[in-house]
Amino acid sequence: MPTIVSREQYFDAALDVLAESGFKGLNIGRMCKRLGVTSGSFYHYFGSWPAFVGALLEFWENRQVVLLRELDWGTSGPEADFEALMKLTLGLRHGAEAAIRAWGMNDETVRFAQKRVDAARTKTVGKAVLGIIGDRSTAKVVTSLGLAMLIGYQQLAASGDPVDLADLLAQFTRLVHSHP
Repeated sequence: MPTIVSREQYFDAALDVLAESGFKGLNIGRMCKRLGVTSGSFYHYFGSWPAFVGALLEFWENRQVVLLRELDWGTSGPEADFEALMKLTLGLRHGAEAAIRAWGMNDETVRFAQKRVDAARTKTVGKAVLGIIGDRSTAKVVTSLGLAMLIGYQQLAASGDPVDLADLLAQFTRLVHSHP
């Protein structure tokens, strides 16, 4: 087991724990055990639980920007951007995201981070959808439908209902491309 881990490894472990056990299962002991380190390592990096939560949320929020950059977002037109977003959506940590949304119902700091992520996603998806559809009003509604679909999928999947996200995204893609 490693004795030195990075901040990012803590964040990855936290997202894994969130996906597996929900926000109530996320704690220092569980993460340290998963990483094979002592709690001293945790306190060395973060100092306190609230500081860790803030850093985790910042990591999670900024992850979307990093992923979009890796996909060359904004360089090949709305069609390519939309396709990249669909691939990115398939790869999200949906269980962790559902847990973060539930956590946000109980914690104002998490709720504000969730709202920022939702707003950033709405803006990003909206830009690609508008580029394809062309009508601002319709694009806004279709974008909201896409975000609602994603949130709904995450909630259903978290409760154990078998839903195929690839099928949902294929239908959403058809809807977006069906507008003249």
